[in-house]
Amino acid sequence: MNQRQFAALDDYFGALLEESEPRPQAAVVSARPEPVVPAYADPQEDERRRSLETLLATVAELKEEEAAAAEPAEQLPDQAPKVTPQVKTEAPAPVATPEPVVQPEPAAPAWRNMDTEARFQALFFEVAGMTFAVPLTHLGGIYQLSKLTSLFGKPAWFSGIMTERERQLSVVDTARWAMPGHTQDEEYQYVVTLGESSWGLACHQLKGTAQLSREQVKWRTTPGSRPWLAGMVKEKMCALLHVDALIALLEQGKNIDGQRV
Repeated sequence: MNQRQFAALDDYFGALLEESEPRPQAAVVSARPEPVVPAYADPQEDERRRSLETLLATVAELKEEEAAAAEPAEQLPDQAPKVTPQVKTEAPAPVATPEPVVQPEPAAPAWRNMDTEARFQALFFEVAGMTFAVPLTHLGGIYQLSKLTSLFGKPAWFSGIMTERERQLSVVDTARWAMPGHTQDEEYQYVVTLGESSWGLACHQLKGTAQLSREQVKWRTTPGSRPWLAGMVKEKMCALLHVDALIALLEQGKNIDGQRV
């Protein structure tokens, strides 16, 4: 409600107040005096007065409300809206199952030919008409063939186990090892052992020893398909055995051609 409206109400209420005042009346001469009635005894005046009081109270309440509305609202400091940080939950990374590590087979040592002195001694022995030679520096020993104990699951060229002075020797049927497909049973007389190993080559006849110079041997420079062959003794036309390579073949269960038979 504005000031003009309040002024209009004041004028209206002022007029009401003026009308509520008693008007003067002409005096009437009477022989008998009339009883005096108090102004508040008039019912209409009482009702008008109560209405006026109610309106005045209403106007006062309206003014108070208008004044309260006109007061500026209390300014609150600007507050940034609270933002609840969102924690990004990442799914756990899948655990990779490690693949089994396949250990590669150890590579075979590079082939190199035997080292000998400029002149060296060699043993010659015969197997089914073939002559082999082995340097004495690579010879383990020579034994008479005795009783053999067969073992199950061994190659056809494996004759058996021979016990010699509390030492067990693995005896090779040299003819079957050197000639794949050979099936004849040979009557061997001796066993020639190789280096410090337990392997021994069965043979028919020992042909003695001889001194050789390196010039008497045609040495191999590459292993080829027969790494067991160190070279050829020229005068005797026989094979000089590469003892270390031969032992490696026997350990792998391979014959002269590198086959497991």
